[in-house]
Amino acid sequence: MPPPVEELLLTKDQRRFSLGLLIGVVAIVWFGWELKMDELLETLRSVQFEWVALAALILVAEFGIRALRWSVLLKPMGYDIPIKLLFSAQVIGAALNTILPLRAGEVAKPLLVSQKSGHPFWAVTATAIMERVFDILGMVSVLVVMLIFLDARPETDSANLIRVQNLQRYGGFLGIFALACMGIFFALTTQRERARPIFELIVRPTPRPVQNLFLSLYDGFVIGLSAIQSPKSVVLSALLSIVMWLNGALAIFVLFQAFSLPLGFGAACFTAVAIAISVALPQAPGFIGVFHVAIEETLILWGMSLGPAKGFALVFWAISFIPVTLLGVIRLWREGLDWNSIKSVQARNFTQNEQ
Repeated sequence: MPPPVEELLLTKDQRRFSLGLLIGVVAIVWFGWELKMDELLETLRSVQFEWVALAALILVAEFGIRALRWSVLLKPMGYDIPIKLLFSAQVIGAALNTILPLRAGEVAKPLLVSQKSGHPFWAVTATAIMERVFDILGMVSVLVVMLIFLDARPETDSANLIRVQNLQRYGGFLGIFALACMGIFFALTTQRERARPIFELIVRPTPRPVQNLFLSLYDGFVIGLSAIQSPKSVVLSALLSIVMWLNGALAIFVLFQAFSLPLGFGAACFTAVAIAISVALPQAPGFIGVFHVAIEETLILWGMSLGPAKGFALVFWAISFIPVTLLGVIRLWREGLDWNSIKSVQARNFTQNEQ
């Protein structure tokens, strides 16, 4: 007799949590290995906090853009859900993703909207999956923008200068290629079930977990497209995704000013992409470790010394997660989300993925 789903879920939770914790600990040790407190404190004392506050506001505004994009995706389905509720769901999801393992916020977002609005959970979830695809589009678009703005500082040493030039060249090519792939993806999803065998063939060379991820994205996107049936909404959602990701790069560029770093918008775009890739790895709670190392190594690439690089990483982590986590916890308490429902949906999704 197979073990109960709860036991299987716990085992898988423990594996993922342990891996994320291990990666986080290694990254924290790496980040703190050459940390000099006097240099770090001197860097932090010189920070212009009005720029820090502005960067924090820009980052919180991202969740307003996310709520607006979600509203655009839901309206053609006849779901006129208040932006305030969608914003609450976004910040609650972000908060739970930060403080809990297994990205519980990805379940909490559609569950809250479904419970509060009375609309079917599957339909709301379909549009939530579409958000992930649009996020990929937004990230790739920032990579293309990087091609336009990226430059190296005159002080950058020759080895790093070559790396920056290669990033500009190959990053741009990758961005353009990825945009083309996204176009193919959108074209395939419009053909719905007839195109699924083609998509299965495309992802077949990848490992099974990657195949399952992309096929679930495809299926969710197909369901979402068939539900909204609005090319205008798809285009507007794509534009909002690009604006949202450029908004994140803008926050990084504003924080450059707080630290008086002579880095351009191209460096901010690349840093945004590097952070997005880093947080896709299994994480310790709070995204502590990998997030910091990704920022530090990116800034060192542009000739920054360890003190400013580490100080920037610490401040950017703080403004990226602390405000929205506090806001999400407040909204979670006020909305009264049913935690048992989240666990039930996680268990059901686990069973489906194992089949």
